Amino acid sequence: MKTIVAFSGSTRAASFHTRIIRALPGLAPDGLQIAHFDLADVPFYNQDLEGDAQPSAVIAMRTAVAEADGVLFAAPEYNGSYSALTKNTVDWLTRPMGGGALRGKKVMVVSVTPGPGGGQRISKTLSEVLPFFDNEVVSVVNAATVHEKIAADSDTVTDADLAVALRDGLASF
Repeated sequence: MKTIVAFSGSTRAASFHTRIIRALPGLAPDGLQIAHFDLADVPFYNQDLEGDAQPSAVIAMRTAVAEADGVLFAAPEYNGSYSALTKNTVDWLTRPMGGGALRGKKVMVVSVTPGPGGGQRISKTLSEVLPFFDNEVVSVVNAATVHEKIAADSDTVTDADLAVALRDGLASF
């Protein structure tokens, strides 16, 4: 069994990115487990908190990624760039410089928006940044008008094209 750790870069209760993560187990191929890691208790990156001072949430996050076969960033686009939560996650996972739990992992990037852009700028940015840390970006999935592609009353992807893109992306692991 392979495990992918998934991070939502949004803390909004009805976040489309978190809803996509919750839909992924139903789209994953056999033998692939999706583990959604909740970032609520991870503090902002602070080098003073490295070493023996690491918060338990950071230790748990780093351990989950180190033990996983890959990582999925469900990354919202805020003002044409990262959400603070996405950037913070990357910062914690890529330290210490030259090491870090994220180093060498296969990564999938998902960015969706209710508007027409589909999160393409953040996907491009993450796809350019992550190889610096020896990551292989195996799949990028973008979707505009996502509110029309997920069931209103459940975390079910109702759009066939989006479902296929997510399935194909997960199969890349």
